[in-house]
Amino acid sequence: MGQRFLLIVTVFGVLLTTTFPAFAAVSPGAVQSVESLVGERLTYDISFLWFKHLAEGSIRLERGEKLGTYLATMEARTRGFAAFVTRNRVEKYQTLMEVGPDGLLRPLVHSSQTFKGKGKDLREKKTSYTFDYLKRQVKYKKIKYHRITADETLPLGTAGPVYDILSAFYNLRLGAFGSFAQQSIHMPTFYRKGVEEIVVTPMVDRNGKDGKFFAADGTLCKVLVDPSVFKTNGRELFVSFDKNNRLERGIIKNVIGLGDVKGVLRPDSVLKRVAD
Repeated sequence: MGQRFLLIVTVFGVLLTTTFPAFAAVSPGAVQSVESLVGERLTYDISFLWFKHLAEGSIRLERGEKLGTYLATMEARTRGFAAFVTRNRVEKYQTLMEVGPDGLLRPLVHSSQTFKGKGKDLREKKTSYTFDYLKRQVKYKKIKYHRITADETLPLGTAGPVYDILSAFYNLRLGAFGSFAQQSIHMPTFYRKGVEEIVVTPMVDRNGKDGKFFAADGTLCKVLVDPSVFKTNGRELFVSFDKNNRLERGIIKNVIGLGDVKGVLRPDSVLKRVAD
């Protein structure tokens, strides 16, 4: 189980990996709209198999150090018995973003980190993507226990924009593309092997075990992603959003070694904000 903790955060990854039309545009007030979400903090309980509340997670948005940039952070950490088994493992995703020329948030730097242990026994792994849109290149870097194991420049093989899971989520939070409840939406996203496509399709049928897990009044969608993203035996993920486009619940299907992983938004966290 300790080797699989990275998958705990996949609930958030699933819930956040929403797709949008590649060339859609929004109003000139995009920056003001982003500012309306600065300080928002959403917290979640994560479970799998027979373990309830195995981990806790959060998603938050802050201003970046440079004017006009925003830092999105998604974090999950084990607790209780799971923390003991996984050596206090923490998964952290961060994206430094800006409003691009089409009015959409786009990633400047996206990173994922894994921490395990404490004090002198703390171990860290980090993978980062730095985007250069003028040169259409991506700087890929991987560090394991303070040693660089990969450092290369990759071509950004598309003329259009690309989004990581966090920039995609906050574009959705802003309602930049209107309702996604009546249409399938596609968005390019960049991995080390190149640009791929994620598909989000609204669902009407809520029958069955998975359908009953979701709130009756939420917008339920099926998401198709590459199995390598969340280490799954298949591509299907299911997510639901409330009327304010806040992610409510999600299921990652057939996670290797864990089965279905589920995440639930804490009711008392929805309106919680961090001071500027």
